[in-house]
Amino acid sequence: MPAIPRALEAHSLGAVFEDADITAFFGDRRSTPDALALAFPDFKFIGVKQTHSDIVIASPYEDDPPEGDAHFTKEKRLALTVRTADCVPVLIYDPDSGFIASIHAGWRGVENEIVRKTGARLHGRGTDLKRARAWIGPHIGVESFEVGEDVALKLETRLDAVRAYTDLATAIHPHPSQGKKRVDLLGIVRAQLGSIGIEAERRMEHIIDTVMSPEHESFRRDRERATRQISFIALK
Repeated sequence: MPAIPRALEAHSLGAVFEDADITAFFGDRRSTPDALALAFPDFKFIGVKQTHSDIVIASPYEDDPPEGDAHFTKEKRLALTVRTADCVPVLIYDPDSGFIASIHAGWRGVENEIVRKTGARLHGRGTDLKRARAWIGPHIGVESFEVGEDVALKLETRLDAVRAYTDLATAIHPHPSQGKKRVDLLGIVRAQLGSIGIEAERRMEHIIDTVMSPEHESFRRDRERATRQISFIALK
């Protein structure tokens, strides 16, 4: 399958990719629920209760949003949302099976292998993801993502688990302060996507360091004052 044919385009609330089958959208700090409902009136928006878990939910669901950090569907015009403020939003579309998925992958989600477990759920529904596409959105960049050595080693272990799908020698970068490291969260997510069958030529990246961008929410920068930007994917 050829590479995704064109880039995300600027949108008043963020950035958007659209073709005949899907809309994939990455929001900035203006992407409130009310603003999205006005901008995309054809879609019904649905989310899950994000807790940095490894739980993958089939949407739609009944009653209150269940706990989870990824959800998937084949239902048209159902927009699967993900809320982030430094974590990595990942959107997936598989044209063979018709499934879409939305994933919240912070460092705990990466450690919990939420991307790989989403792939496993989709594989269990009968797709091999060999023609699937993925979109990776704005998140904390390696220069801003400083952690203790314990967290760095946990994440390096997750890179080790998908070493066959990356050229990275390590996800850990030096930090000037003793006892701290910087970690390439994006590099691990890329490798985890490769491990479920979504190779580099079928991935599109809208890379903005949320900590450094005044247009994006960042918990690392603003702590409790930060809200969340909303991204989504929907079948038309």
